[in-house]
Amino acid sequence: MTTTTTPAADPRLQMQERLPAPATMASPSWWGADSERYRLPVGPGGEPAAFVKVVREVSTAYVDVAGSFAAAQAAGLAGLGPRVQSVGLAERVLVMDDHSATCRTATSEAFLDDAVLERYLAARRAVQHLDVPAARRASVFDDIRTVHAAALRHGAQLPDDLAWMLRILAVAEERITAAADREANPDTGAVFCHGDGNVSNVLLDEAGQVLLLDWDVAAVMDPLQDLGAVVSELTSTEDEARELFERAHGSWDRSAFARCRLYGVADLVRWALIGSYVDSVDPGTLEYSKFADWQFLRARWALAERSLDDRLNDL
Repeated sequence: MTTTTTPAADPRLQMQERLPAPATMASPSWWGADSERYRLPVGPGGEPAAFVKVVREVSTAYVDVAGSFAAAQAAGLAGLGPRVQSVGLAERVLVMDDHSATCRTATSEAFLDDAVLERYLAARRAVQHLDVPAARRASVFDDIRTVHAAALRHGAQLPDDLAWMLRILAVAEERITAAADREANPDTGAVFCHGDGNVSNVLLDEAGQVLLLDWDVAAVMDPLQDLGAVVSELTSTEDEARELFERAHGSWDRSAFARCRLYGVADLVRWALIGSYVDSVDPGTLEYSKFADWQFLRARWALAERSLDDRLNDL
């Protein structure tokens, strides 16, 4: 049984190895930006090496720490993520088994391998069967409202056309909700999902086993929202998006595809707002603002597509 006691008493914390910050990146990325990370060596009593995540206080504006850690525990018990050794909610500390020696962080290129992609999709489907009583229930649109409010409170720099983006997403949310109420469609049945399509939250071992990390946006949600985040991350053309959708969904469904794609755009705006918010409360690095600008740019492209009206109508 995974413990929920404070890990601060662990003697290995005196020997902790703080992981270095990533080098300045030429391309926008979000890698450990909302937490501090440490490695703990094998303990004097034979305790396994550990990877420690400490959620930064500024991240609590958009992260439900208790729900995120509960999801990590459930995933670890199910073999879908690293096993959780201990949790300290008050300190926002999560101690997990360290897979650094046996796993690598995934990149988009890794999922060009059909076998790896299939295992990844299977892992995300398996998440839907996890029992996480502490899980929050929220959509990406709810998260957008939460982090947008936080960004405004802290005077974050936001693009002039954000109001336009939010207006279109409000229409999408309204139509998605109306379609769910109108149709007895099993796809609209909310289930627990990981919710974050970022490939840097995936560990791959040499045999291709998939482990999922970082459950900060996990929630009970429409499963097509989870798929939308994945499709947005792994594809760059409409044909690629449709192919991946059909593979993950099991069949072609125009309405479900439209919902999936609009969720993906909303996910871009959510992460753009998160980047803008964190940049406002933690200035001094360009990582957050670069990431926000890139996500806003991708959302802007998607919302300016000629096919947008068709997507909204297909809902």
